[in-house]
Amino acid sequence: MSDERVRTILDQLRRQGGRVTGPRRRVIEAMLASPSHHLTAAEVVSAVRVDDPDFYESTVYRTLDRLVELAVIDRVQLGPGATIFHLSHRPHRHLVCEHCGEVTEVPADLFDELAERVNAEHRFFLRSSASTLVGSCERCESSRPRHERT
Repeated sequence: MSDERVRTILDQLRRQGGRVTGPRRRVIEAMLASPSHHLTAAEVVSAVRVDDPDFYESTVYRTLDRLVELAVIDRVQLGPGATIFHLSHRPHRHLVCEHCGEVTEVPADLFDELAERVNAEHRFFLRSSASTLVGSCERCESSRPRHERT
């Protein structure tokens, strides 16, 4: 994890009117250290406790809620299961495999184009900012029998 990335997100926190506190810094660092940057609250607790075993779980939950309010992280429900949190520094949307649960990030403008087309062709107003598309990742799709493939 680069110090520059941490600084960038902490600067965003300040611009949104938030203070940089120890718990906020620890939560942000834990999220940046994750390869996917998509973590459940329980995963954030575990990651923070690696360096600080006595860190209170309730502090993580309060910190996540406040960082969501400050638009530094997003709370996303990517299907059944726990809510996912991720840093909001880079607009993107999610493709979720309905078989293995793998999450793939795609540029936000990809869904924006889809929303415009759906609107123009079907007069349906898709909320592209909240969109998650569900389907099959390449690995799961190729392992399914041909007659079951989408």
